[in-house]
Amino acid sequence: MIRFANWWLLLLIPIFGYLFWALRNKQGLKFSSVKLLRRVGDKKTIKHIIGKALFLSGIILSVTALARPQTTAKLDYIERLGIDIAMILDVSGSMRSVDFDPNRMETARKTIDDFIAQRGNDRISLIVFAGTAYTRVPLTLDHAIVRESLAQVTTASVNKDGTAIGMAISVGLNRLKKSDSSSRVIILLTDGDNNAGEIDPMTAAKLAQELGIRIYTIGVGSDVSIFPVNVFGQTQYRQVPGGFDEELLKNIADTTGGQYFRARDPEALTQIFETINRLEKTEFDDDNFREYNELAYPLIKTALILLLAGIFLDRYYYVQIP
Repeated sequence: MIRFANWWLLLLIPIFGYLFWALRNKQGLKFSSVKLLRRVGDKKTIKHIIGKALFLSGIILSVTALARPQTTAKLDYIERLGIDIAMILDVSGSMRSVDFDPNRMETARKTIDDFIAQRGNDRISLIVFAGTAYTRVPLTLDHAIVRESLAQVTTASVNKDGTAIGMAISVGLNRLKKSDSSSRVIILLTDGDNNAGEIDPMTAAKLAQELGIRIYTIGVGSDVSIFPVNVFGQTQYRQVPGGFDEELLKNIADTTGGQYFRARDPEALTQIFETINRLEKTEFDDDNFREYNELAYPLIKTALILLLAGIFLDRYYYVQIP
């Protein structure tokens, strides 16, 4: 659809057209006789009106450009889906377990990266923890920074081993408590039991409940951890019993209105993040608005070309003899 911001200027086009042809008919050469000129000059033919037609076309395009033609695109209520998310990733040594291919850490990073790529309107923070916790990236809409930082996360990203779930939740709460978003979420991914840190996980969960922050907990891994070991130049695999406190993770999620998930393989982890992606959607309605694209600039360029070509052809190339 095309509109004109200054549509009233289009009324000048027929006026300019009338004046142009009226003045043209009054022009002439003041000679007593033009017989001699007729014999040596060009006779009046259709080609002699080409320059005038180009000149008039240039004037019409100029007036049209001044009327500011625009294309319009009406966008009705725009539905934005966006929340604030604190992504908390366990980077303790057990995340090197190869019960996931290639290991728990690589699988978790890839799955989280895919999840972030689907949350274009969310502000996301990245927090890592082992025996303690810290923020790698604060809440931001710049997902490129979050994903770049995530790609650099290893089990050496925290220099204190252990699993401080309570500390990790507390750091996440600090990132979200001042947020003015109507929906705030923590996604906690761990493969261990809480065995470090000064803050009790349930105390942190109750604080999250008071702040209105939901926590989704994800237990990653099978019932045993498997680590490759080099024995006389050969790779062997050592199984270590252990796991995570499922009851604790369920209680954290239930207390805050979130959900607990168990990921025993990479496919299950992917499905879990797809489920969270569907669950966490907050709708915002924006007012109607119109966006305009100006079309005057190419018209101005074309008009200048036509005006110059018309003047040249009419005044210098095709000389009309009455």
